[in-house]
Amino acid sequence: MPRRLKPTTEMIRLPADVVSALRRRAATADITIAEAARQLMLPKDVKHVLGLLDHAAWLRDRLERSRGEVEKVLKQEGGDPRAVANAIDALGTFVAQWPDEADDGHDFTAFGMGQPQ
Repeated sequence: MPRRLKPTTEMIRLPADVVSALRRRAATADITIAEAARQLMLPKDVKHVLGLLDHAAWLRDRLERSRGEVEKVLKQEGGDPRAVANAIDALGTFVAQWPDEADDGHDFTAFGMGQPQ
């Protein structure tokens, strides 16, 4: 008689506030709800180091790509969806105004990109 395997996943019902938090995180980070849940379960001391300019450019790119979803979440939660466009414009202005950095002489082909992310 073949042994029945136990399923590797299980469906559970989450409270509404947890579902809202997962949807918000998924929309703002341009990821799936499952990935948002995994991220929320990670230890808080894990850090990804980005420079200020890199972080602003990354955030602007993410907001542009998931603009519709973020606006939808804001509408559902009673927020102003125009805030998304304002944030994208503000981040774009910030990145454009940032002074050009001089070449630091780092040879990426010889030394690599640095610490793994």
